[in-house]
Amino acid sequence: MSETITLTQDSREVVRGLGTDSIITCTRTSAADVYIHVITKDDTTELFAGDSTAEARLTRVRLHLFRKNSGSGPFSATINITDAPPASKSPDHTLAVQFHVPQGSAVRPAARAAKTSKRKSR
Repeated sequence: MSETITLTQDSREVVRGLGTDSIITCTRTSAADVYIHVITKDDTTELFAGDSTAEARLTRVRLHLFRKNSGSGPFSATINITDAPPASKSPDHTLAVQFHVPQGSAVRPAARAAKTSKRKSR
């Protein structure tokens, strides 16, 4: 699922409930000093144009538009909320892909370090 939200100086805030793990991206702002606050129960993240943040599923998110330099000119920002890609279910498979092992080769566990024993001198 994907949703595009445009905030302006007339409508500066919107609240969304995220049903899945999501990526929130500030895709465009009308000026360099315009930014978005992504506010959750636990954290607040500041996003400028091109920035993004990941939020967990079942999170209530409040998006608020701000401008650093006050003025009477209009300002806006566009935010895109998309589903995050699914996490890898098999970390072993990921390692096998990253570190290619030729077929037919045996992978041996790492050798253990030798234990040193301290003997009491009499």
